[in-house]
Amino acid sequence: MENHVIRLNKIIAEKFGVPEDEITPKSDLASDLNLSNLEITDLISEVSREFELHFREGTDIGKIQKVEDLINLIEAYSEDIL
Repeated sequence: MENHVIRLNKIIAEKFGVPEDEITPKSDLASDLNLSNLEITDLISEVSREFELHFREGTDIGKIQKVEDLINLIEAYSEDIL
């Protein structure tokens, strides 16, 4: 799990210019990290590519609001491919 968090934080920091020390699992993507809806969608796409995730039909990615939501998604779908 820690490896997922490190990789995710690096993606957020590099792609959106957010200092890594400001990124925590409880960080809200919009209000804490100042990402727009378009940037959040872009982040989800980047995460799916980076972690090779294939979402099942009906996955509600619109509910992703916090960094921990992305971590949980990565863990859930990473287990699917193991």
